[in-house]
Amino acid sequence: MRLFREYCVSALILMGLAFGPGPGDLQGQSLSEAASSCASLASPSQQAWCEWALLGVQAAQGAVGLAVSGGTDLPGSASTLGWRTKGSPRYGISLRGLLVSAPMPSPNGTELSPSDDVSAELPAVHISGTVGVFDGFFVGPTVGGVGSLDLTLSGQWVRTPGDAGFNENLWSWGGGVRVGILRESFSLPGISLSGFYRTVGSTSLWGRQNGFPAESDFDLAVTSFRGVIGKDLWGIGFLAGTGWERYSGVFDVAVDDPEGMGNSAGLVGEMDSDRPLFFLGASMTFLALQLSGEAGWAPGFESDLPRARNADFDPSAKSFFGALALRLTF
Repeated sequence: MRLFREYCVSALILMGLAFGPGPGDLQGQSLSEAASSCASLASPSQQAWCEWALLGVQAAQGAVGLAVSGGTDLPGSASTLGWRTKGSPRYGISLRGLLVSAPMPSPNGTELSPSDDVSAELPAVHISGTVGVFDGFFVGPTVGGVGSLDLTLSGQWVRTPGDAGFNENLWSWGGGVRVGILRESFSLPGISLSGFYRTVGSTSLWGRQNGFPAESDFDLAVTSFRGVIGKDLWGIGFLAGTGWERYSGVFDVAVDDPEGMGNSAGLVGEMDSDRPLFFLGASMTFLALQLSGEAGWAPGFESDLPRARNADFDPSAKSFFGALALRLTF
């Protein structure tokens, strides 16, 4: 009965994290809805910088969000940890290094109209701890782990590139649950589903003190869901996964008029973006220590802004990531 209560409480926590409100109390809006306010600005250049700054917020959300989440939530495994013996949970400690390559709009110095772009490289370090809360049910001789449950807490540090407009490195914290569909056995693969919620501190981009007509600040919350399948073959574990992510955060954009026709303008709101992602991984286990790697990609964001279509920056361009991890299980 106690285990059943813990299982129910964990499931409720996951639903609260996944569907609860993001940062701030403002209503989420699309990029085009936020950019509609730019049309009322004084000059075409100020309008262009306003839309460009909003594109930058959306791109930065995606780049940072991917850097703090990566692919699988439990490196090198498609199964939950489960228990060692009845009533004795397994524990896992993971250290992962991850690198994300993502498109970012980059200003052309103090030119009147921004049109350049860069490929931002964001290295990140993840530390996480996982505990097997529930071992699941056995429904056949080799069919086990059905409904098993892991809980994970993690911290992430992301080094952001200054040439892409970021002004500081970032810390992130999060937690989530992993539910087993099947535990890997001699004849069956491991299959699991997971949900995770991470929060990132305030982030600033560009800065008028550096000569740019635009600057922005935003905070970020990342809601992630993953589905993973994997099997050990010839002494090497292989996995494949897909997922969905939502990035949400309150933003504050300030834009000067490079042509001097109007005053500085500001926009405040909450921007939400979401996208799928896909990844592959492989691992080798040496007793209690496992070495694993993964690589994946995520599509960009579609934009219906006219200047977004005409500028060099393509918001729909893909982002890529790769990771190496060590996991100790005991």
